[in-house]
Amino acid sequence: MQIRGNFIYLLISLLSFLAFIAVVTEYPNIGGWGLVSFAFELSLIIAVWSLVRQKLWFIIGIFLIVLGAISVVMQLMIDSLYTEVFGITVVFLFYIMTTFIAFRELFRRGAIDLNKIFGSICVYLLAGLNWAILYYYQTILNHNAFNGLEYSDLKEKMFNLIYYSYVTLSTLGYGDITPNSPITQALAVLEALFGQFYIAILVAILVGTHISARREQKN
Repeated sequence: MQIRGNFIYLLISLLSFLAFIAVVTEYPNIGGWGLVSFAFELSLIIAVWSLVRQKLWFIIGIFLIVLGAISVVMQLMIDSLYTEVFGITVVFLFYIMTTFIAFRELFRRGAIDLNKIFGSICVYLLAGLNWAILYYYQTILNHNAFNGLEYSDLKEKMFNLIYYSYVTLSTLGYGDITPNSPITQALAVLEALFGQFYIAILVAILVGTHISARREQKN
């Protein structure tokens, strides 16, 4: 059975993770990548607990959580690019799954309530994180994929990519970090388009669903 008010828990976990990685990046002495990885894992666990109501998705979610925990241990024991990529890939698969589940739950028939509004915010935040990981893959393949982004340690690099992703998603375009390769530029354009169309389509769907539900109540 789905937990009532599930999206608020997911939203809190996502916002807490974003705040946590910002603090750890700003003040590296209070923790390293291990703490950031723990925050990742915690957000994954809350995502499973708050969203999954079907047995298949629950099993897949638990499997990815276990893989995530293994990747954290591997990164603490073996500091290499391979363990780094493995850990990020596990997180990426989990966020893709969570985004899909959130989309499906968000657009189920029924009245528009506060929980669905929280869900729409979660999908937006998840989209930014998913694109940040795509940018990460591109920096692995091409160290010059971005202007203004140094090929630094994973913790600092991920924060900068998350920052750039949300700046692009919201079309703020500060210009301190800019795409420097055709693939990166294409990803940035797609993310900006998604951010604009998502808000427009979401508002139309929510308003339409609300009007439809009120008509059904009157009838």
